[in-house]
Amino acid sequence: MSIHYVVKAKKSLMQPDAAPKFHPVSKSLKPFSRDLLIKDMVTHTSLTYQEAATGIDYLFDSIPKYLSLGFTVQIGKMGYFRIAFRTEGSETPEEVTADMIKRKRLVFVCGKEIRDAVNGFSVEKFPEA
Repeated sequence: MSIHYVVKAKKSLMQPDAAPKFHPVSKSLKPFSRDLLIKDMVTHTSLTYQEAATGIDYLFDSIPKYLSLGFTVQIGKMGYFRIAFRTEGSETPEEVTADMIKRKRLVFVCGKEIRDAVNGFSVEKFPEA
């Protein structure tokens, strides 16, 4: 399998006055929709459309529910979801409050098998029209 890249000019945040440098950036096509994913699942498994849709929708609803209960949500070999905070620090543990949390982030950590598969993809320049 191959992934594609396009060439983009990027300015350096560390040297804003420097000329931009050109970098390969992964080419992203339009999003692969929920409906297309379900149709692909139906084509390649014994699931019906409704069974696949129910599974996808249940997974979508379950992730935030179990994260809110304090769990890390592992999806088999795919990887896991967890919550992380961006916070201000304090000098003592007694001073720590929830008000110090400036941002909540959803973190997905990809499983080793998928990461290895992606790292094994060849890379080609996206053909320009």
